[in-house]
Amino acid sequence: MKVVIMRGTPMTKKYLLVILIPFLLAGCWDLDENERMYYVFGAGIDFKDGEYKATIQIISFANVAKTDQPNQDLFQSQVSSASGKTFDEALFKLYHGIDEKVYWGHFSFIIFSESALKQGRIDSVINTITGFSDTRYNIWLYCTDEPLDEFLLALPLLKKSITLTKIADPLNSFEQESYIEPLDIRNLIINLNEPAHEANIPYIKLKEDWKTQNEPLSSVEISGIGIITPNEFKGYIKDDQANGLQWISNKTIRGEITTIYEEDKYFSAVLRNVKVKIDPIINGNDVKFDINVRLTASLGSFEGNLTSDKIKNLIMKKVKKEIEQTYQTAIEMNVDVFKLSEILYRKEIKTWKKLQKDGQIELDEDSINIKINIEKLTSGRKNFRDTIE
Repeated sequence: MKVVIMRGTPMTKKYLLVILIPFLLAGCWDLDENERMYYVFGAGIDFKDGEYKATIQIISFANVAKTDQPNQDLFQSQVSSASGKTFDEALFKLYHGIDEKVYWGHFSFIIFSESALKQGRIDSVINTITGFSDTRYNIWLYCTDEPLDEFLLALPLLKKSITLTKIADPLNSFEQESYIEPLDIRNLIINLNEPAHEANIPYIKLKEDWKTQNEPLSSVEISGIGIITPNEFKGYIKDDQANGLQWISNKTIRGEITTIYEEDKYFSAVLRNVKVKIDPIINGNDVKFDINVRLTASLGSFEGNLTSDKIKNLIMKKVKKEIEQTYQTAIEMNVDVFKLSEILYRKEIKTWKKLQKDGQIELDEDSINIKINIEKLTSGRKNFRDTIE
């Protein structure tokens, strides 16, 4: 066929452009339709009997964009599990029973079982997940010793959108209570590549601590950390034993302590503006660390009459005790929970090279010296006396 190109008027060229526009847009015709896809939001990874067990959570976005109460007649999520010799095989077995194409672009968190951590399966899973073209490195990571599917079915309080659970959106609640710092894939990789080659993965558990008119409800609670290296799982630091972590992090926004000041009398204080400075003190082959913590405090619940100096001293004593308790627990596990090896690596690399073994230096009970300073103390009142006497 012979094509003849004719010269035309500007009006002719305009008509020709209008005719060509639909053909230029034809490249969008092969895109997937939203209603023809399922969206993976979370996953649980277990390893038992020589196989990976992958549990994935598919969510409905019907309620995500709503500003009012979600439609309670709709299922917000469904979960399913499959096993395979590799993580990929487990996923493809799941695809056998899924009606539509699965989209991973909204994938937000992974929960690892204790068995998966103990048998060193986290690296394989991370390699697979980060190999997907749709996933990102800001996927949140958790560990637990409880059944995985229960976490994937748990709903936020008042049955809000499932995308607002504590494990899907940990930064929101972290502003109010900075107990355990969230960890994503990016920071996991950084922590395992830096001395002492350890990472603290938030530990979660389920608590049946809320009730409705019809039934009790479970909520997800972050209550400690699980510590891993590139090659092993070192164990958990849970509950009160983990309290000291929040006072050794410059990312802490807000925390709370309660302490006794007289027989059967307690007060609580909210602590903010935590600033931590850790300096290595070197004497030959002996290294100790000065830990200086500065913070502000506001007095909460209390009884009786208190002085400013007494409150400050009691707060500093309690914060120091919590730091020492967490550190002692970690030392017994041979864990560098405050990342002191990395601090020596950053500040005194020659000493670190001389003393390190597998990136970690030897630590004991006397390796730290803690100093706490309360820069500002408020009560929201003119004094620290009872309102009603």
